[in-house]
Amino acid sequence: MSERPRERLLSSGPQALSNGELLAVLLRNGTSSCNVLEMSRGLLSSCGGKLVKLSQMDLGELSRAPGVGPAKAAVLMAAFELGRRFADERAGSPGRIVTGARTVYDMMSPYLKGLGHEECWVLFLDKRQRVFARERLSSGTADGVLIEPREVVRLAMSRSARSMILVHNHPAGNPEPSAADVRQTEALSRAASACGLRLLDHIVLSDDSFYSFSDEKLYKF
Repeated sequence: MSERPRERLLSSGPQALSNGELLAVLLRNGTSSCNVLEMSRGLLSSCGGKLVKLSQMDLGELSRAPGVGPAKAAVLMAAFELGRRFADERAGSPGRIVTGARTVYDMMSPYLKGLGHEECWVLFLDKRQRVFARERLSSGTADGVLIEPREVVRLAMSRSARSMILVHNHPAGNPEPSAADVRQTEALSRAASACGLRLLDHIVLSDDSFYSFSDEKLYKF
């Protein structure tokens, strides 16, 4: 290449660079056996070329990648975390009024996209249906996660929430709810109703789509 990634960024802007070149700018330098661009491309290749998979690697995994080490791994983790926070800030959460399932998808996909396991979160809303808090309830396996309805209701009441929305992810890519998802939704809706709360929706996310119980009228809330 006639220009190194950093010089290309300065002359043409970041949009002109490939993912591998942008990673090379962050990693700064290579090793005696490979240059920084080769290192970056190798790192991407180990994740199937998917940035979302790279973003989910922990410090140990990144540090063990050829030529990376703890210092470069820390830079990558900081960059991905800034990206997540930017996406979250752009989505306006918390503090955003929920107008539909797409709102929730935009708010939560930075946290659930690309995970190799299921996680369940709850959004707490005020009387204007504005999200004022959210909490991760549990972390499960690649094909399941459990919640305790009474604990979710207790949390909602301690936060003085008027309503809530349940959110979890399906790592396999199909957001269609399982029978267990339906049962847990019904149990939480009953527990919430008994305490004067409303479960507005349960949204299941995959990397590029979502399923809304409310939109699909799978269960009457």
